This record gives sequence, C-alpha cells and structure tokens, in this order.
Amino acid sequence: MALYIVVTPYKKDEYKLYPLKAEGTPLFTGVLTLQKTSKGMRPLKVRIVKNKEDEYLPIPTFVELIKASDEILTSGLSASQEDDLNDMLKAYQLTSRSIGVCRFCLMEDRITFRKSDMIRFKNEMICVPCAKRELRKEVSFAGRMSSSGIDRLESLLMKTRDLNRVMALFNPSNLPPELTMYDIIPAADNKIKAVKVKDLKIDERLKGLFLPKMQELLPVQSKSVNLGLTDGRNQLVVSATATGKTLIGEIAGINNCLNKKGKMLFLVPLVALANQKYEQFKKRYSPLGLKTSIRIGTSRIALNSVKLNTSLDADIIVGTYEGLDYVLRMGQVKNLKKIGTVVIDEVHMLEDEDRGHRLDGLIARLRSHAPDAQFIYLSATIGNPGEVSKNLSTTLVEYEHRPVPLERHLIFARSHEKNRLIEEYAGKEYSKTSSKGFKGQSIVFTNSRKKCHSISQSLRIQSAPYHAGLTYPQRKKVEEMFAKGELKVVVTTAALAAGVDFPASQVIFESLAMGNNWLTVGEFQQMQGRAGRPDYHDKGQIVVLSDPEMYMAGGESEEEVAFRLLGGSVEHINVEYDDPVQMEECIANTCISHSETELEKINDTMFGITVPTRSLINKSIDKGLLTRENGHINATPLGRAIVTHFLAVEDAFMIRERLGKKVPPIDITVELEVFDAAYFRGIDRLSKVIGVNVPSRVFSPASLDIVFSGESISKMDHSMRSQFTDFSVDFLDCVCEDAPFCGCPERKFSKKIIEYRLQGKSPAEITRAVAGDYNLSVFDGDILGYLDRFIRNLDAVYEIAKILGKQEAAKEARVLKDKVENAED
Repeated sequence: MALYIVVTPYKKDEYKLYPLKAEGTPLFTGVLTLQKTSKGMRPLKVRIVKNKEDEYLPIPTFVELIKASDEILTSGLSASQEDDLNDMLKAYQLTSRSIGVCRFCLMEDRITFRKSDMIRFKNEMICVPCAKRELRKEVSFAGRMSSSGIDRLESLLMKTRDLNRVMALFNPSNLPPELTMYDIIPAADNKIKAVKVKDLKIDERLKGLFLPKMQELLPVQSKSVNLGLTDGRNQLVVSATATGKTLIGEIAGINNCLNKKGKMLFLVPLVALANQKYEQFKKRYSPLGLKTSIRIGTSRIALNSVKLNTSLDADIIVGTYEGLDYVLRMGQVKNLKKIGTVVIDEVHMLEDEDRGHRLDGLIARLRSHAPDAQFIYLSATIGNPGEVSKNLSTTLVEYEHRPVPLERHLIFARSHEKNRLIEEYAGKEYSKTSSKGFKGQSIVFTNSRKKCHSISQSLRIQSAPYHAGLTYPQRKKVEEMFAKGELKVVVTTAALAAGVDFPASQVIFESLAMGNNWLTVGEFQQMQGRAGRPDYHDKGQIVVLSDPEMYMAGGESEEEVAFRLLGGSVEHINVEYDDPVQMEECIANTCISHSETELEKINDTMFGITVPTRSLINKSIDKGLLTRENGHINATPLGRAIVTHFLAVEDAFMIRERLGKKVPPIDITVELEVFDAAYFRGIDRLSKVIGVNVPSRVFSPASLDIVFSGESISKMDHSMRSQFTDFSVDFLDCVCEDAPFCGCPERKFSKKIIEYRLQGKSPAEITRAVAGDYNLSVFDGDILGYLDRFIRNLDAVYEIAKILGKQEAAKEARVLKDKVENAED
C-alpha cells in the first residue's frame, strides 16, 4: 500500500506532518522543525503529537520515513515555506507536490484530498462530510428542524455544491429560485386529441356563444366529450383546478336547457362561490334567453343588499348544497319542474365531517326525484375516484395533468419573517406580465380571518382581506378590484379555498393550517390548484412559507407538514355516519317518497347509510319521528321539524327536553349554536404584555386559560385591564366545575350579541360595540351570519314548542324572532 506524507503549515519554521496510507486518519501527527545550516535547511527535530505526552522521532528515522514514502504532498504552504521545505528535501534527492485538502478536516487532524465533489464554503472548498456538519451546526443555531428538512437542505447542498447559498436559506430574502424550488408539476401532455368546438354535438346557439372565444376544448373537456358528455352520460370528472371542469358541467347543462330537456342545477359548497357563479352564468347565458337564479338561503336581516333572483322557474339555478336541499325538504320539489342536469361541484365534500352526510342525502334525493337527469360531479381531489364513480353510477373522467406548469417553492421562515416575504414574492410576481398580457397576482392563504386583516394591513402593496366574515357587498368589491388588476394580493382563509375563484398566478401559503388543524393533502392540493389559469398565465407558482418551530395538533412542526403535503397523495373518500345521522337522512328522504320500498332504494344509493332501512325506520318510529300507516312512511311533526330546519336528531331532542324544563327560548337557541368568532385586538402588544404568545381567538382554550387569569390581568395597564376585567365579569362568572371550558362564556357572549341586536343595532354597529366595550374584533359578515342562523334556529324552537303545546314558549320565541329580525325598523 502506498505511503504518503502530507505537509501543512504550523508555525513560522514548523510544519505539520501527516503520514498516511489512505485518506482519513494519519498514522500519526508530527511537527517538523527546520533549521538553517551552512549546507541549507535541515530537520532539527520531529515531535510526535500524542494525547498524554509527546514523543520525539529520531532524525535518522524521520529521514528514512520520508525516503520510504511514495510521494510528499504539501498543502497551504506560503512561498517561503515551500522553498525551505524543498531545500531540505533536495538534500535527500526528494521533491514535493502541492495539492488541495479540506481545511476543516485538517483542523481535526484528518486528511481529505480535494476532489471534484468538494463544496464551496466562504472562500474555500471543503469536503462533503464537513459541509454537512457545518450545515447541521447552522440548523442547530437557527432552531429545530425535522429530518425531512435537513434531508432537503443536504439535497440542495449536493445539487448546488455551494454551502454559502444553502445557508442563505436561513435568511430568506431575495433567494435564487433554484434554491427554493421544490419541484415542477409539468403542464398537460398532448396525448388527448382536442375536440373542436365546431364539431360538438350541441345546440348551435351554444356553439355560437363558444366559438368567438375558443376553437377547441381543453384536454379534460375533450376526454369528457369522448366519454359521452353530449350523449347524456353521467360523469365524475376528477381533474386539477383550472383544467376546465366547470365548463364540462355548463356544456351538458346549457345544452340540455336549450334542447328542452330541463333546467340545470349547479350546486356548490360555499355562498361566496355560488354568488360568483350566479353572476357569471347570468352574464354569460342571458344572450341565449336563459334566466339564472340563486338559492343560498336569503338573509333574514334587512340590509341594503343586492337584489338576487331566487325564482325556481329559472332555467339555471345556482345554489349551495343546503340552499337547494331546503327546497326539497320543504316539499317544493315539484316547483323545480323538469330537471335536465345536476352539476355537483366539489363533490369531495362528501367526506366533510359536518356537511358530508347532507350532501350525500341531497344527491340521493335528487337522483330519486330526477332519474332521467344528467348528473355531472366535479372534483380536483379524490383519492379513490374509481370507487366513488361506481357508487355514483357514473363514467369516470380522470385527468391528472395541468394546463400550465406549476412551480412549487419551499422556504423556511420564522413567523415574523413571513409578511416581508409575502410582500417580496407578491411584488415580484406583479412585476411580471404573461404572454397573454396579464400581470401576476397572488392569493395568500392563512389560517384565521383576523390574520387576513393583519397580513393585508402589514403589506406595503395593494392588497385586501377576503373571507366569509365579510358581507356579500364587501366580498364582491374585492372580487371586482382583483379582476380589474387593482389588487396585487388577496389574503384569504384556507376554509374559503373552494370559494376563491380569483385568476391568480401565484399562491402563497402563509400558514399550512385551517383553524387549529393542519391541512390535509386534498385541501392543500385544492388550494395550490388556484395558481395559474391557462387563459391568463404561462405558469403557476406556489410559495410555501414554513416555520420549523411552529407546532400544532399531532405534534408535527409546520416544516414537517410542508414535506408531507408537498409529497403526499390525496386521501380516499371514506364516509361513515353514526346512527343518529343515518336516521336524520332517512327522515329527510321522506320529503321525496313515502314508500318504504322507495326509501330503501334512496338509502341504498347513499355512501354512508350502513344500517338497513327498515331498522332506521323502526328506530325513528320508536323515537316518535316517523309513522308507518298502510305501508306509507310519514314524518311526525317533530320529524318534520328535523327535516325542514336541518336539525340533528340530538338537537331536536335537546330542544324538546329544554322546553319541558321551561328553559327560555333564547337560552335554547344559543345552546344550539354559539357565536365564538371573536378576536383579540392588538394581539402582538397583548402577547408582549403578558409574556406569552396568545392565540388570536378569544374563546380558544389557551386564551381563556392564560389571558383572563389574575396574573395576566395584573400585568396590563389600566385601560387594557379595565376592558379585560369587564369581559371576565360579564362572561367568566360561572361556577361550573370545568370553567372556563364549560361553554358558558361562549353562550353568554352569544346572548350579548343578541342583546346588542335588540337595542336596534345593525351588524356593523354591533361590531363597533364589541370593540368599544371589550376591545375585541368581530366581523360584520360573521355577525350577520350568526343573526341569520339564530333566527332560523329560533324558528325550530318555535315550531317544536307549538308541537309540544308549549304556547307560552312558542309566543316568547315568535316575539324574540320578530325583534331580532326587525330590530332596526
């Protein structure tokens, strides 16, 4: 085996010696001291460095060693040091050769020869292991990071061969995109032959409407047509956002309208999305003589709102799931007349814990009532499309590609750095103009309505908050400003992802949470799909701002969640209902049919009905919710109240029990639903005063536990202390064993909202009153929505009171309802 001696500088006339037979640890480490003689430079002494006591190598032995070596290698010597060493070697007919080694290894008395895979760090090249060690040191200085995050950084290190650039990620500003890029999701392939609009088998009037703007369909639309869309086939269309799914529903629905096959129902999960589609369809299809209406549940609170057409005689009815289901539950299904097409957008909402069973029931009821209608189900995120398609009795149209490529970037950033980065990336995006002539605009997703406002206010560029807590006119104004290019950024909540239809080129994730829970892969993909529209942009861009030190439910850090979401697959739709929910849907199905056989057929088409229909009927009869007479199944008055008021079975029984105990209707109604969407104002100042990071929501357990403690209040100044003391006195004075987590604070606060309303205050005035009395933020739209739901729940209390013969309670509920509804008159 070859023997090498590596020589490096030590002190002025001293050198370090590393005899070795291979890279790594030398045979020993020595210190060579030279002296100048009349014959030139000669070795004076050679000290062998050891842990306990150094030894000296005899000079003759040293000379034998260097003569026996295959090569003497130098690294880092100055010119004079090199000359002196070579002068000494010349005396023994030896020479040296200069090489590069890893200086970081040298500091630990290891030798690693410089190779092509060395990593640049500061002004030198170091070996890969040392570079990784330095990177991990930097990670430990910066804070906690998961193994996935470290793996990501090491991958970037090997890709760039530059530790300086990778370490720049810890100060995330003006970073080169190749460092932050996680991956690129490519654009559509060309394997699907585009169907030309002129060749479509649709009404010529509809074809004429399309032709000026498009000559051929997008790939998923072409695939849908090839699989029988215009032949009336029922379809489940699973394709990424912005691939053109909505138009598939429109082609079927409008064509069926024009051919007198019946009206189109276009159903969506959110009011915001229903409003957008209503405006779009009204403008787009009125030239064809088609009338569009909307069913979202009209507000019971009188405001200067936009007048909406809610007629059931319209050719196109856009509605929320519940808005249309209300028509069925009220026995008005015949008023819909002939239905030609039913489009269910965001059908993956079937798995929603709170609303999924009602969507499931709505679909089953519509399939039973309109068996000849064409059903089109749309979704961007279903993990088991084949199974879902089979259950819905549809042809599956699955398309995995996007119309424009999607660049996904991951940036590690602390919470206090995120707003600056949002401004930076949104500003850069707006400076770009696509080949279609559109500026780049951004959607920022965060996890609370309060943060929508705080983020928007912190940005020094044109931006606006957008969430369900705003009133319809407020949201519509934001939509119009964005459409005109007057806004660079819209800041919205993850909860409204399905209702955001802004033509944005960039989506920035300020948070990977929805409320207090991390996003699912399906939700994340739904949101990222909002970036890049083929009619506007050449590509979409995703920017994930991930804080490695942000932890939440499940013990995962935000950085760990980022890797799980970026690399994950969409979850399967797996629907399971408990017995009371199955009973509720079985009772609701009596609005379509009273035949036990037909009810069994309806139930059999539902995803979540697992209990046999006869058993559900018998249980409902036993509980006084259904009757069986001459083979007919009918809802009892209490069962009917459950159906028409969208009550859970347990809630109906709770109302009955409370009325029996003479609990006032206002207390029963507040128990059905509380108003808890209140937020601290000046959250940063509050956190600083009490020395703890406080959640923004007032009624979160952490807030109730920490903020309103005597210790925290004692740290506040007089003004702040006064308002928080008032809150404690008014809402935290119960003697429950588990106070303040007993629900009493939320119920008392909800009654305060109603009290403000009974004083004649509008939603906007209630918002100001809460701010003035308690220094808390609430939103006009949230107040309006709660008052609406309070009135509807009070309707249920009123009806059940009448059913039970509780005339005094019924009168009290009716009077209260009238006062809340007409408080401003």
